[in-house]
Amino acid sequence: MPLSLTIALSILFAFVPSFGWLVFWYRKDKSEPEPKRMIAMAFVFGMLAVLPLLAIRWQLQYSPNLMASITSFSKMLPIVALVVGGILFAVLEESLKHFATLRLGKKLRIEFTQIVDGVVYSISAALGFAFAENLFYFYTLLQFYNLSDTTLWTIIAFRGFGTTLGHALFSGIFGLFWGHAFLSSSVTPRHSYSVSNFFHQGFDRARLHIIFRHILKDKPSLHGHEKADLVREALVLATLFHALFNILIGFEIFGQTLTPFVVPILLLGSLFLSKQFMIRDNVNIMTPVPIRTSESIEK
Repeated sequence: MPLSLTIALSILFAFVPSFGWLVFWYRKDKSEPEPKRMIAMAFVFGMLAVLPLLAIRWQLQYSPNLMASITSFSKMLPIVALVVGGILFAVLEESLKHFATLRLGKKLRIEFTQIVDGVVYSISAALGFAFAENLFYFYTLLQFYNLSDTTLWTIIAFRGFGTTLGHALFSGIFGLFWGHAFLSSSVTPRHSYSVSNFFHQGFDRARLHIIFRHILKDKPSLHGHEKADLVREALVLATLFHALFNILIGFEIFGQTLTPFVVPILLLGSLFLSKQFMIRDNVNIMTPVPIRTSESIEK
């Protein structure tokens, strides 16, 4: 296959599903759609966020000793290696996608007026990330398969729609709670550095206290919670779903892959996020919560 055709097809296969899902989720924000220039910026920053991931993979590929160690570990403890790898890549990818949205800077603070805006911006960055990642993946794939090979089209379909949607959903879940942290009165911008609260806060983050105790139950905290803690919880939750997705794709039992089990995850995630755009509190126009004088945290 000519190089120019390979590049063109790689761009096409990567862009179509990313742009399609971007339009799908953008149109759900009907009451006050975000400026398209901001969506485009989030998408581009998401693309750029792939560069550190590609650098890591390049380093692994061209480090024979490191690759030999990883391969040896995978052979000795395959399940442990799969779980650890799935979690590490999930942490890395979700963190990079979130930092991509933060690069919108002051413009983001001006335009961020609804809780669901967090979903829209996070998904936009995630789809930019997925586009760039799939672009390089498909380019490599087309070196080994002919267009007449059904295996090629199966992989393209799953990567283009299943994996791309997964990126959008996991970041969208993060974005939802990031939106609450940005606008909700249940959190406060200031940090508490009290040593007495350190271990209590750590335990709360581990069990996603703010998300499950207050946000999902619509039960405001009496004293508020730190925005940073809610953002950390959101990142943990998104990472857990992403890691589960990664593990199911790579795990096999009696020679049978568990990949089909990602379908209900994608379906339930889509329904959950779609529902958020129909909740009045999530689409109400708000302004960022002002800094409070109290730095207390609910015990």
